[in-house]
Amino acid sequence: MRILNTIGPVFSKEAKKILDSAGKVDYLNIVTQEQLQDRIGNYEIAVIGLGLNYDKKIIDAGKKLRIIATASTGTDHIDLRYAQKKGIKVLCLKNDRNFLDTITGTAELAFLLILLLSRNILLANRSAMDYCWTEKFRGHNLYQKTLGIVGLGRLGTMMAKYGKAFGMNVVACDPYQKSVAFSKSKSKKVEFKELLKISDIISIHVHLNEETENMFDKKAFDLMKKNAIIINTSRGRVVNEKDIIGALKKRKIAGYGTDVLVDELNFNKKFKNNALIEYAKKNENVIITPHIGGVTFESREATDVFTAKKVINEIIKLK
Repeated sequence: MRILNTIGPVFSKEAKKILDSAGKVDYLNIVTQEQLQDRIGNYEIAVIGLGLNYDKKIIDAGKKLRIIATASTGTDHIDLRYAQKKGIKVLCLKNDRNFLDTITGTAELAFLLILLLSRNILLANRSAMDYCWTEKFRGHNLYQKTLGIVGLGRLGTMMAKYGKAFGMNVVACDPYQKSVAFSKSKSKKVEFKELLKISDIISIHVHLNEETENMFDKKAFDLMKKNAIIINTSRGRVVNEKDIIGALKKRKIAGYGTDVLVDELNFNKKFKNNALIEYAKKNENVIITPHIGGVTFESREATDVFTAKKVINEIIKLK
């Protein structure tokens, strides 16, 4: 079989050995939809990360495609219904909980964003680099503050443990989790609106779907504390970016740390003059990172190997 790997040459060496055993693999740095559309027709299998959309046009161009394997838990960059209609098997990491519990990078980044915003670290660092040695960058303790977790899956559970380690009060909302999940994570179960009202820091860990898209909008921000910080390492469209900019400008909330943006999957064409980035350039209460939550050396190595093994297992089934 011919395999296209758009994660490219950075795909780990150990994972390459596994994937290469399945057939001819091309590790290509494809960065535009047009490039992908031109090349995808040559392959039976596509191993992908984020940054490219496997929409109807791409799937139609992939006339030989039998498997799409994404090295991610989210699948909003793939038209799942159309892929299924075309008989293409889509593999992701969403249900591989035992493996995912060992991948801590995203939760660690989320908590780092909390610390950076709570203590004004970026401003303080800039001051030191300018040889201005001052104590004026007064921040806030996390001890006894309330951490609200939206989505108590594997990342939310990790965040609950981190919060407890810092002496925080942890509350969580997740209508799909049973009571045992809350007791194991030592978090108090609350409704979404109550979480918004009582939390000093809110960390978002939900999958993007019709229910969660724009769940953080003007109505949500109006319910929150004025000193509240929001952390988003899930998907950009969970937060209404226009509304959060408005909330920040009006000081309805205190800060926003995000690893994701609404239009990030279209960055090659449209990633200019993003309103949130432009706001962050002039204001210190927003920190944006380019979707690097799971991109540590350890996480990348483990994820690449695990994804390669999933592809091999699926090929065996096809035979």
